[in-house]
Parts: sequence; C-alpha cells; structure tokens
Amino acid sequence: MKNTLARIAAASLIGTIIPATGAAVAAETVLHEATSMNTDPIEHLKVGDTFKDFTISTPVSPTGAEEVNLSDLLKDGPVVVTFFRGSWCPYCRGELSDIQDRIEDFEALGASVIAISPEVDEKSIELSRELDIGFYIGHDQNNELARSLGLTFTLDAKTIEKYQEYKFIIPEANGTDKWELPIPATYVIDQDMTVKFVFDDTNHRKRADYKDVLKVVEELAKED
Repeated sequence: MKNTLARIAAASLIGTIIPATGAAVAAETVLHEATSMNTDPIEHLKVGDTFKDFTISTPVSPTGAEEVNLSDLLKDGPVVVTFFRGSWCPYCRGELSDIQDRIEDFEALGASVIAISPEVDEKSIELSRELDIGFYIGHDQNNELARSLGLTFTLDAKTIEKYQEYKFIIPEANGTDKWELPIPATYVIDQDMTVKFVFDDTNHRKRADYKDVLKVVEELAKED
C-alpha cells in the first residue's frame, strides 16, 4: 500500500514539475537529450554479453554493507542492476517503488537488486526512507560505472535552463561540477556474469517492465 501511494505521489509530482503549459517544451527536451547530447559512443551491452565486475559504495544497504561487489552478490544468485537519474526524478521514484513492490519475489528466487545513481549519499538515504526501500542503492561517483557502459550524456544549454526552472540542479545533487546523467538502464546478470536481460532507453520516461524482469529471474531459477 505504501508503495502504491508512492507511485501516486510520483504521478502528482510529474504534474507539478512539468505542468501542461510546459509539456511541449519538455517533450522537445527529451528528444534533444536522446539524440545530440550522448557523450559516450560505447556500444551498449546486449543479451549474451558479459557484465564486467564492479565494486560500488552502498549508502542504502539491506545488509548494512558500505559497499558491494558484483561477483560477491552473484554467489547467492542472479543480480538485477538498474541505473536511475536521482531522487528528484519522478519517473525514477515510480520505478524504484515498482521494484520494492516485487522485492520479496526477487529475494525468494535468490536474486539481489541494486539501483545505482550518481546522487550524493544523503539524497539516496532520504529517498530510501521516503519509499521504504529494502534493496541496495549504489552511489556511482561521477557516473564512472555508467560511463564505462556507455550510458551517460551531458545536458545541453536549453535543457539545463529548463531543469533550473524546475529546481533540478544536477551538479549540486551529484556533488560534481557536471550537468551529466545516466540514461535509464536495467540488466539481469546470471551467476556466470552473462547478461540475460537488457533495457536501456534515452527517453527518461521509459523504464523496464519489472514483470518481465521477474520472469527472466524465474527462468534462471528453473535452470538451477
């Protein structure tokens, strides 16, 4: 119930942040972000590729761990890794609430979930309390992991101006001097590091369907 209310709140926040009068500008901004501002011409991961190991700090951790390593998490089962823009993004909040609604199902299948953003720790901790998050949130300092996967882009001047109107000050939120964000991306990684599911989209309003993500994890569990 709490996470259903969180999604309703996120929908209300969208209306507040992007009023009807600004819808056309917002749509144009999305298109501009999605085309000309991608700064990482790295080929994106596909199903069947190998996900490189990583270690990342976890300001939000159900186990109390200050950092997690992908290969360590994989010892217990598959891992769902998702990149999101930050606590200020209503679409991200809706996605994280969707994951939380299914977290017990993922855990029952032996899977771990880690959501990763470039935001400073304090913002992630606050977000986890607001949404009652029960999975890892990782801090991707300076978007280093996202950049290695070709997921980052730099906002253009027009978009920055619009974000400033909405009080989305990205450098401040991320503790850097860059107007840089990751695109939404979600992966299911099997215990041998093989990528079994990929979603990535330059349109920040689109997110993985976690019913589909859960089905992939269920199929992996049947194989064991």
